[in-house]
Amino acid sequence: MENRWLEDFLSVSRTGSFSRSAAERHITQPAFSRRIKSLEQWVGTTLIDRSTYPTRLTPAGERFREVAEQALLALLEARQDLRSLKDPRSSTLRVSAQHSLATEFLMGWLQSVRPQLGAAAIEVRADNLHDCMRELDQGNVDVLICYAHGALPIEIDATRFPCDSIAESMLVPVSRPDKRGLPLYSLKRRPARALPLLTYGVDSYLGRAVALTVARLKLGRVLTATYESTLTGSLRAAAIVGTGVAWLPIHFIAQDLEQGTLVHAGGARHEVKLQIRLYRNIARLGSRFAPTQGS
Repeated sequence: MENRWLEDFLSVSRTGSFSRSAAERHITQPAFSRRIKSLEQWVGTTLIDRSTYPTRLTPAGERFREVAEQALLALLEARQDLRSLKDPRSSTLRVSAQHSLATEFLMGWLQSVRPQLGAAAIEVRADNLHDCMRELDQGNVDVLICYAHGALPIEIDATRFPCDSIAESMLVPVSRPDKRGLPLYSLKRRPARALPLLTYGVDSYLGRAVALTVARLKLGRVLTATYESTLTGSLRAAAIVGTGVAWLPIHFIAQDLEQGTLVHAGGARHEVKLQIRLYRNIARLGSRFAPTQGS
């Protein structure tokens, strides 16, 4: 059983709506429904009556809500107590970042702001966007670094977590080259058969960003999802061996493009523009750290 299942359950018990709670929890409704179902399977009984709208808790759900609230409160209090035991003189900047940002980009950017950090140690936690945001919201990290797409707003309390754009990036469709150095799977020409698509999945933020571009360019009939992973490194490896076409962050594959192990599979219209943003937890940081524009 995962703590986030309890948070999901308490959210839907309050909103009475799976769709509103999914938006509140920054995941798709199908993924949210699966997590509620997983919680019910763990408990061993139905907690939510889905036959009515708004949805309501079953009698078992009403009893379990009290348990869930108490359990989460106890965990939060225990965390605060344990944190108070730490040496107050210690100085560590805790960073949460999406997987593909927690490599070359993050290391380069941290070096650029090292003068602002002084002797502070740095702790990096890499995860998917939802869990990164949860870490920030629960006070487990000082800053969140993530991608942002103009059509996919990130709903977060700006008064608690002010945001700055620190760099620009893009997702580039890439493929293994053929013997002539041309893309093995090209989006520029009309294929005789559907091209295999390596995808992040619809539950992923980058997956939703790619899906918007696929829909805008009407590529749904040209591409067929054949491989799915939430890890950019896994999609990169699959593209390099020739499994299909994948949209990957430009900073993540810069060396591959330079060496020719991957080539651009489309044109500028196929690229997905992104910002890289930094969200600060001002309750933990105050004004002692302010970001600078990256590159």
